[in-house]
Amino acid sequence: MLRFAATPAPTPSLEGTAKDLNDTWSQLTSGRNGQLIGLGIAILLLVIAWFVGRALIRGITLGIERGTPLDGRARRALRKAKIPVAEPPTMELRLEAERRRQRAHTIQRVLNSTLAIVLIAVGVTTVLSVIGIPVGPMLASAGIAGVALGFGAQSLVKDVLSGVFMLLEDQYGVGDVVNLGEATGTVEEIGLRCTRLRSLDGTVWYVPNGEITRVGNMTRLWSRALVEVRFAYDTDIEAARQAMLDSVAAARTDSKKVAAAILGDAEVAGIESLEYNAVMLRLLVQTNPSTQWDVQRVLRREMRRIFAERGIELAVPGEAMVVDSRPPARAMRDVARPTDDDLPADSDGRPLPPENDEDDE
Repeated sequence: MLRFAATPAPTPSLEGTAKDLNDTWSQLTSGRNGQLIGLGIAILLLVIAWFVGRALIRGITLGIERGTPLDGRARRALRKAKIPVAEPPTMELRLEAERRRQRAHTIQRVLNSTLAIVLIAVGVTTVLSVIGIPVGPMLASAGIAGVALGFGAQSLVKDVLSGVFMLLEDQYGVGDVVNLGEATGTVEEIGLRCTRLRSLDGTVWYVPNGEITRVGNMTRLWSRALVEVRFAYDTDIEAARQAMLDSVAAARTDSKKVAAAILGDAEVAGIESLEYNAVMLRLLVQTNPSTQWDVQRVLRREMRRIFAERGIELAVPGEAMVVDSRPPARAMRDVARPTDDDLPADSDGRPLPPENDEDDE
């Protein structure tokens, strides 16, 4: 008969147990340390990106605040082409500096907000990824929500982006007279979403930046006064041209404001058009920004006076009235209307046609 002796199970030694515990603790410690190290590196990179981004934004806005090089290049090009450019007075320089400061401050706020949003989004996704939370589904959900929000607020996004680029390019500023298509007036306020204008009759226009397809700035660097006059066909063109040029000299002599506003010599090139009832001449005068309308009013007043003194006639409308001055062949007189008893009749009483005087003659 076989007998089996029970062998006792090997009891773990104290040294083996301690070694296993040390290995487990080392694994846990190494994993947690890796997460902490990765999280610390991510935070450090975000902080560095924040300071570097702020420094870049500050440099860009400081360049805008000190003055865009566009005006300097434009002035040099105009001087090279021998086109006079007005040098702004001290007050206008202060207003221009304040305008640049406000524009730079607005751009700085927008860029800082954008940088903060981007870094916060990157930091949140990095922290979630380090601690083991899957960010793939969250990013997919955020993408779907972003697409839906983009469809719903695409006009708002368009307005904001157009406003940012308009500020960066300095297309116009507060105080400029601009033509935005449907609205024309003086710019009172510039925002990221819309621009506020005040027209000549006092109407305030709010134009969304995304709806602005073209901008006509009437007060950038210099302006031009333009006066068109239509003369009769028998007018001495050279005398009319000289009278228009003399009106500019008279306006300069009469008003110091006009003399300071005019930058160069007046120009009347020649006959601009031959119309069915007139010959048109055009006077061009380069002026300081925003002064062309005042100069045009004074020039028209002086032209009217000089034309009257020199007997230069303007064109009249093409319609004419023909009056016949010949005396009538015979005077008109009232003739008594014949009665039924005076009308001729036949033997049966039927009326006969009246007698023809020409036949009798």
